[in-house]
Amino acid sequence: MKLENEKLKLNGMDESLRTFMSVPVYKIGSYTFDLDTRLLVRKTESIKLAQKETYLLVCLAANINSIILRSELLRIIWKDATIENSRSLDVYICKLRKLLSKDLKVKIICYNRTGYRLNIR
Repeated sequence: MKLENEKLKLNGMDESLRTFMSVPVYKIGSYTFDLDTRLLVRKTESIKLAQKETYLLVCLAANINSIILRSELLRIIWKDATIENSRSLDVYICKLRKLLSKDLKVKIICYNRTGYRLNIR
C-alpha cells in the first residue's frame, strides 16, 4: 500500500507537466534525477524529493538554460497564483538550490518577478 502512496499522481496533472514527467531520467550537471524513484543522485549520495520538489525540478530540468515564468510554474504545479503559493514556490526553489549546491556548475537563477532558469555551465 505504501508504494501506491509514494507514486506521483498523474490524474489531474497539467498537460505540460505530464509531458515533462514522461522522461524517466534527467541529467542535471553531475546529478541524475530518476522520476520513478524521485531520487536525486550524485556519486554515492541520493536524496528522495517530495512531490512538489519533484514537479518543480522536472519543470526546470525540462527547460535547462531557459527561463520558465513564475506564473507558469504556479499554474502547472499549484494551479493557482495566490500569494501563499508564490511564497511556497520561493521556499521550494531555495530547497532545490541547497540540494544542487554541491555541483558548482549548476545554478538556479532568479529573474526578479519574472521567473527562474536552471543554468548549467
